[in-house]
Amino acid sequence: MREWVLSDLNPMPLKYDVAISFLSEDEPTAAALNNGLSDGLQVFFYPRQQETLAGTDGLVSMRTPFLDESRLVVVLYRDPWGKTPWTRVEQTAIQEGCLRHGWQKLLFVMLDKTSDPPLWVPDTRVRFNYAAFGLEQAIGAIKIRVQENGGTVEPLTALKRAELAQRETRYQKERERLRSHEGVEIVRQNTSELFRAIERLGAEINASGTATIQVVSDAQQCHLRNSRVSLLVNLVEPHSQPTLVLSEFNKRLAMLGERLAYLNGGPVKLRESTFLPDMNHARECGWIERKQTATFLSTDALADTVLSSFVDLAAKADRVQLNTPAPSVRRTRARFETII
Repeated sequence: MREWVLSDLNPMPLKYDVAISFLSEDEPTAAALNNGLSDGLQVFFYPRQQETLAGTDGLVSMRTPFLDESRLVVVLYRDPWGKTPWTRVEQTAIQEGCLRHGWQKLLFVMLDKTSDPPLWVPDTRVRFNYAAFGLEQAIGAIKIRVQENGGTVEPLTALKRAELAQRETRYQKERERLRSHEGVEIVRQNTSELFRAIERLGAEINASGTATIQVVSDAQQCHLRNSRVSLLVNLVEPHSQPTLVLSEFNKRLAMLGERLAYLNGGPVKLRESTFLPDMNHARECGWIERKQTATFLSTDALADTVLSSFVDLAAKADRVQLNTPAPSVRRTRARFETII
């Protein structure tokens, strides 16, 4: 028996491959998605002040792309989506459209970790974790869903290539400004947000009872430690470009004016990683690791990376009985065995 697809259930011709619903504060992210998708798809993207309704005609025109005219509806979700005037109208149309054409028509892009989706949204196959996977993977996931719903990604025309090249040039100029002395204040602000996110994740781990982590931070440094090891995140501001440096140590370091005594030598730095400030096409500021410049990390993603690194470091310190055939591994074990 042949499976039904969206085109079988929809009697109206599809005008768009994708329709994007979003809060006005998330317009930069929606615009970046539109730019990434428009190279081969027809996208309904309507920049506007969503909290101001334009009247009955406007309501009707805003409903139809989400109700009947689009192969896939993408919701950029965070609270209070569905509660503002425009998004409330769009939510009603989206619900009706899914009941009429099926849930394969819907993709919820979860922009943060704190907002719970509406109860009517299914748990499977309609949610994408934007905070974890970012813009480029979101674009890829949307294109795949469009193709699953019977759509095709059209080849680029010369005109579209020229438009995309112009957008990319503007983006690269803004990106370079962020990495120069002009972007220092933005980087400092982003660093403060990162340190707060690290403190929040550390508190969640402590509350879970799975580990005990002390976290102390100021404007320039965030220090994580337990009874055996430490990890430092330092904002380094040379004249050319601010960077973040993550340093792992085999012993706990002093914090808050403490004075610590060590047996068998002082702390040894085991590993160091450097992260550069970056900006994705949605103009969201974040970070890239110097050795892995293809992977953009949002503030939340980097905070999770830092906590994961600390958990791994602490676990290695606890596992002193390891098989260590390589000399470098034996040296690492010897360092851990000096922890007091």
